[in-house]
Amino acid sequence: HFTPERLKAFAAVVFLSTTGDVLDAAQQRAFEAYVEQGGGFAGVHAASDTEYDWPWFGTLVGAWFRDHTPVIPADVHREDGGDPSTRMLPEVWRRTDEWYAFRTNPRPEVQVLARLDDAQMGASGMGGDHPIAWKRRVGKGRSWYTGMGHTIESFGEPLLREHLRGGIAWAAGMQP
Repeated sequence: HFTPERLKAFAAVVFLSTTGDVLDAAQQRAFEAYVEQGGGFAGVHAASDTEYDWPWFGTLVGAWFRDHTPVIPADVHREDGGDPSTRMLPEVWRRTDEWYAFRTNPRPEVQVLARLDDAQMGASGMGGDHPIAWKRRVGKGRSWYTGMGHTIESFGEPLLREHLRGGIAWAAGMQP
């Protein structure tokens, strides 16, 4: 249960494939204040399929889920080699996952860290520009999101674990 008092104990909150409406109105107010005042948020995969009726959360996560591919191999292109969540990744990272497309392209509002080769996405493409990991400041807080991490096997991948570790560390303010 999110309350102002409980959230104070955490540098960041991770939404690990949450889906739907997960917070009531009081919890939403507490979480919004927590982030706006300097708390961190890290969203993984289905976190972008959460809280559709809460506009502030849409800003926090950067973009809401629209649809996805089946589990297929695709090329992830690193855009920011200096970020703690992407600096260990190769320029082009071939991996298998369920790939999300989003209702809107977050690029105008966020710092894109990695994108997909949209030509590989078929009907789940995003018109040529397909961000898959990004970050942004929200008030005094930090928000980091990755669309990767659907399959159980994903969490056995050393590079994905390092991607998550770096993103959570950035969201928590432990990395510049």
